[in-house]
Amino acid sequence: MTGLELAFQQHFTYLPRVLSGLGLSANYSHTTSGTTKVDQLRTDNPALLRQAPNTWNISPTYDRKRLSVRVGLAYNGPNIFQYQYHDLTRNPDGTTSPNPQPGGVKGPAGDNYLYAHFQVDAQGSYYLGKGFTAIVSGLNLNNEVFGFYNGSPQYLVQREYYKPT
Repeated sequence: MTGLELAFQQHFTYLPRVLSGLGLSANYSHTTSGTTKVDQLRTDNPALLRQAPNTWNISPTYDRKRLSVRVGLAYNGPNIFQYQYHDLTRNPDGTTSPNPQPGGVKGPAGDNYLYAHFQVDAQGSYYLGKGFTAIVSGLNLNNEVFGFYNGSPQYLVQREYYKPT
């Protein structure tokens, strides 16, 4: 497995007055992975399970006096959830023979993938004094879908909608 990760974090305290509470935290990761042998009925080397090749997070922030606000933008690229593709078949004598599948590894008999996922979350808090803080948070504000497909996104297996919380 190889990869690259970049990160940035900055509080913009040098900005004038009310803008001095702004900040930004961000990161990006790219990975490349592969297995040497998933099973005896497969000839390729697929990526590792749950290893998205591209992920990133961006979080604008604001902290000034009693107020603190965070927005989270998170992305995970599509990734293999479960191996299930086979391009060989086992013969009665124990040997294997080619068994090409329609569309190959990207066809309907391909591995089971998680869809790419982009989600927006936010949280804010305000210190009221005397030990009290009011907190408001929202998850999945963009109502992003969660789901699975086989081989390619057009071979839908399951889609789940959770609505914002």
